[in-house]
Parts: sequence; C-alpha cells; structure tokens
Amino acid sequence: MTYIQEQAIELIQQLPDEKIQAFITLASDEIKLMEFKRQEQISKKKQAFEKLEALHLDLPDDFDADAELSAAMEAKYGTIA
Repeated sequence: MTYIQEQAIELIQQLPDEKIQAFITLASDEIKLMEFKRQEQISKKKQAFEKLEALHLDLPDDFDADAELSAAMEAKYGTIA
C-alpha cells in the first residue's frame, strides 16, 4: 500500500459513518468516470482504425514502408554526409 493510500485510510477512519458513505459515493462515481473515459478513448481508437481500414489502400505486395519513408525523408531533407 502506498503512503498516500495509508493517509487516506487514516483519515477515513476518523470520519463518522454518514461521511464515509458520502466518500464511498464520491469514490465510486470517480471510478465510473475513469472507466467511462477509458472506454471512450478505446472507442475513438477503434473508430480511427475502422476509418483507416475503410480506405482500402491497395498497396502492391512488395511495398516496403521503410524504404518509402526513407526515400521521402531524403527527398524532403536531403542526406547528411
């Protein structure tokens, strides 16, 4: 258990039950919000991937992405020698 968690437990132990219930509700809502944000982020990533797949890029079988990137970088920036 981390130091901050120990501090939280010590503080919670000093609270009356009705205040602890409010704290539990607050913590529960925060956990639900964190999960919602995580699911939203996953959903955005899935949507982006689906859009990318929908492009149906017909690349040749011998396509070399690293070689294409290298050529593009050299064309744009030249070479260092």
